[in-house]
Amino acid sequence: MKLKTFSHRKSRCSIPKLSHSYFRLSVLFPLLMFLFRLFSVPLGFIISLMNSDRLQRNLETAGEENEVLKESNAHLRQQVEGWAERVSELEAEMKRCEVAYSGMMQDVATKDERIMSLTDRLLRLKGWDSDLEEEEGGEKETANGTPEKGEKNGRGDITDTQAHLQKVQKLVYAAKLNADLKSLDEDKDRVFAKLNDEIKAKEDLQLSIEDMEKEKLTLQSDAERYSDQVQRLQQKLQIMTEMYQENELKLHRLLTVEEKDRLQKEEKLNKADKNIALAMEELNNYRQRAEEMEEELEKTKQSYQTQISAHEKKAHNNWVASREAERQLSDIRRDNALLRQNCFLPKLWSKDSGLQISFHLHSPNIPLFPAERSPYVPSPLGRPSSETRPFLSPPTLMDGPPARLSPRGKLSRGPGEPPGGQGEMERSGGPHSDSGSISPTWERDRRGPPPGPLPGPPGPLGPPGVCVHM
Repeated sequence: MKLKTFSHRKSRCSIPKLSHSYFRLSVLFPLLMFLFRLFSVPLGFIISLMNSDRLQRNLETAGEENEVLKESNAHLRQQVEGWAERVSELEAEMKRCEVAYSGMMQDVATKDERIMSLTDRLLRLKGWDSDLEEEEGGEKETANGTPEKGEKNGRGDITDTQAHLQKVQKLVYAAKLNADLKSLDEDKDRVFAKLNDEIKAKEDLQLSIEDMEKEKLTLQSDAERYSDQVQRLQQKLQIMTEMYQENELKLHRLLTVEEKDRLQKEEKLNKADKNIALAMEELNNYRQRAEEMEEELEKTKQSYQTQISAHEKKAHNNWVASREAERQLSDIRRDNALLRQNCFLPKLWSKDSGLQISFHLHSPNIPLFPAERSPYVPSPLGRPSSETRPFLSPPTLMDGPPARLSPRGKLSRGPGEPPGGQGEMERSGGPHSDSGSISPTWERDRRGPPPGPLPGPPGPLGPPGVCVHM
């Protein structure tokens, strides 16, 4: 029974320890593999750590078993002490029983002697009874012969009754002694049965004591064996702890180096994050400024467009007014030319009579003065006059920058105009020619009259439609 409780206690203690060891192994194994992958720790070191863990677990289990054995040994010692006390009590009780047994044996012997003496006395009484009967028969015979003898017989009867009473008392006393002897025999049997039970219990106790001593010896041998194992495991544990400390120092150094590298990388990353944050802030500011500038540009564009449209409208109005003034000026010049012709023809007729004057109708296809062209006469070669020209608007500012005078006195266009444009314009009569030019008149007046001989004093002019040949 004790061994069963010990094994049950041992298994009950080992189950949570095994679960705890499995938990520790499940926690430590991934950590060791992570260290192996991270720091390239040798595999022998990890195996040594696992073996140290296993030895540590075995040492702990052996220590627990040793503690359980010590507890069971202490419990068994307590039981042995209890059984020793019980054995001493039983031995004292056995001594008392032996003393009582010896007293009872003495009582039995005395009672046997008394029984023997009583039986002798009873036998003697029986012998006395037979003698008395014989004496009574002889006295009766003698009583029939003489009277004196009869008197003697009466006295003998009295003594006989007394003798019978004494015999009865003796018989009663013998019956009492027999009853006492029977009760003593019963007590004797009961005491012997109790003594046999105590002897059996003593034998059982001696057997259990022997078993306990054997178990004690086995437990002592197991304790010595476990103590040797504990010493060996402690030595192994000490060696493994030293190795573990050395490896821990190495790992600590590696971890410190890695930690420094990690801190440096984190500092660099923090700086980069700060720079990125500053760049993002600047980018946001630039975006805001770009949006604001776009808004301002849109506003200025709209305002410039409104101004351009207003200036274009104003320029158009001015151009219309200038064209109207040009028409009026051209009409006035034509009228003046006609008046001059009308005024100078009679003088020519009076001074030079040898002139050959041919009058003909003025045709728009024949020029009035073939040698030179006057800006004060209608345009030759069938070109329409200012009255018959189509109405053209001035160039807008959206079409490009207008022509301007260079320091040499030549017209210069914008950067997009080809270099040959000026010569072509001059060959075609300039921008202010009568062939459909769209230039305003103030530029034409600023540039001056077209190239060629300046008109001298007016010669002989004929009336309209008259050509004079010298």
